[in-house]
Amino acid sequence: MTDSNRSYRSSQLISPFGPGAIIDIGDESLILMDIKHWPKNLEEIKLDRLTREAGVWALKKPPVLENRWGKVNQYNSLLTYRFPVWMFCPKCRHLKRWSTENQVKLQGVPICDNSQCSKKALVPMRFVAACNHGHLQDIPWDRWAHQNQKTKCSMPKEQLYFYSNSAKGSGLDALEVHCENCGAMNSLGNIMHERALNITCSDKQPWESKSREDMNCKEVLHVLQRGASNLYYPIVRSALDIPCNAISKGNKVLEAIQKYEEDYKNLIRAIEREKEKHINMYAEELSEVTDFSSEEIIEAACSSDYVKREFKIPDDKELRLAEWEVLSRRQCTENKWINFITRDVKFSNVESLGFKKYIKKIVLVDKLREVRAFCGFERIRPDDNPVLMEPKKGQRSWLPACEVFGEGIFIEFDQKALEDWEHTASKFVKPRIDSVSKRYAGITSSYLPEPTAKFVALHTFAHLIIRQLSFESGYSSGSLRERIYAYEGQAGILVYTADGDSEGSLGGLVQQGEPKRLFPAIIAALETANWCSNDPVCSELEAQGVMGLNKAACHSCTLVSETSCENNNLLLDRKLLIGDQHELGLFSLIMKDLNEELS
Repeated sequence: MTDSNRSYRSSQLISPFGPGAIIDIGDESLILMDIKHWPKNLEEIKLDRLTREAGVWALKKPPVLENRWGKVNQYNSLLTYRFPVWMFCPKCRHLKRWSTENQVKLQGVPICDNSQCSKKALVPMRFVAACNHGHLQDIPWDRWAHQNQKTKCSMPKEQLYFYSNSAKGSGLDALEVHCENCGAMNSLGNIMHERALNITCSDKQPWESKSREDMNCKEVLHVLQRGASNLYYPIVRSALDIPCNAISKGNKVLEAIQKYEEDYKNLIRAIEREKEKHINMYAEELSEVTDFSSEEIIEAACSSDYVKREFKIPDDKELRLAEWEVLSRRQCTENKWINFITRDVKFSNVESLGFKKYIKKIVLVDKLREVRAFCGFERIRPDDNPVLMEPKKGQRSWLPACEVFGEGIFIEFDQKALEDWEHTASKFVKPRIDSVSKRYAGITSSYLPEPTAKFVALHTFAHLIIRQLSFESGYSSGSLRERIYAYEGQAGILVYTADGDSEGSLGGLVQQGEPKRLFPAIIAALETANWCSNDPVCSELEAQGVMGLNKAACHSCTLVSETSCENNNLLLDRKLLIGDQHELGLFSLIMKDLNEELS
């Protein structure tokens, strides 16, 4: 963006304002163009396991407009497209389509050409049309105004006006589009209804220079406000920078040979061209400078996504597996990896206030580095039709990403204790999980994990701890984030804070991970969850939240800021943790014993 009034933090260009997102800046509405239009020579972020899982050659930071000395580099600005292009003058109410010629001329803020309006800035229409396949387009307001008109207008676009009829109140019915040429008029009262536009999708992708050739979309268009939360769901995958001893052998080979970038690229080219002589030559050269044989090197290189050139959304399960191995294995707890410093915390049953039965291990992460990569986005509803980035093929393929540094607390739960509770309280737990699972099965969403009792309990526990630690540590709840480890063989959470400073944070969160502070904080969190200001409504509702994927969880008791939750504040149920007077929650017995001791 070319002036100081159109600037954002670079991390915001990964989420929530990545390519394809509508960005409101002042009275302007812009859409960020895709990465093919980004500047060259961007700073690269190194995290090989995330790069490899995504099937690209590199991750790169969004450009920074000012350098470290405060000098502005205009070549580092990002190209945006003015969208929607239909705008109206707030004074004369003339509704016009901002032309491509005006766009190219870079005239700054669009202004009204009526001399009586004193160059009033035009306001973009607040409604747009989108389809489930991620396409986005303007609403044809000329067609809408004449939708009920039987005679053909000679100038359907030139004399349109957008009025607000105060006599009709403040709803959409009060907004009207008039054609002064033929007298046609249509209100916006039913514009949000399904098939109200009476047209199908036209494959528009305004964030790209041209629409993709393989699309032939005839989806029904949905009318949305341009600031609607369901207009843009960014697909972001993140990974922690962990010691390489947690990486599989095949990945270790790739990790080693990728350090010799030129030889590695030559080997990949030879494999792609099936030049056996060159394959053996480059493999032998790499074998001489690494601890692996040429056969191991060829096998690892052939299995690489770089050879296949298959960009895909990274598998979250694979990324979490390596992190889980580092955090949970006893021999790995004293790590001194440059960007991953951890220490094990020992505690007795007395110190744990009875939680030792459920909490197996606490690891304090004094320093961590997280890399977040933007892979694409979805519109209307998160489902199996994502719009993926199209990184350039071959050696220059890359994705936009950002890196953040911070600290955290890892809590590993005893899986046997969780299984015993789930079995003992099955009459209480199973119906609650089954009702969520039925709704989960009714959507085609792939971005949420399967709602198991273990996952919902761990996820809810993470939310309660984040809310409590925001009081204890000095960080706002929006500064804390969660990572849930609930795949098969895993049961743990990582609560951490991270920002763009390479020095990380100030240590306040790790300090709260000491047993004398952490366990009282857990008790306080559970006590708070025991009663919600919206009870009994909150605790007794059959379903709440988006798509009904929450049980006893609302903003008053469990939900956190959107930046803190990796699962969109869904799959939550505090009753699984605290139970009620008749049913057994995960921590019901501990809380009962503590209350009896205090009474």
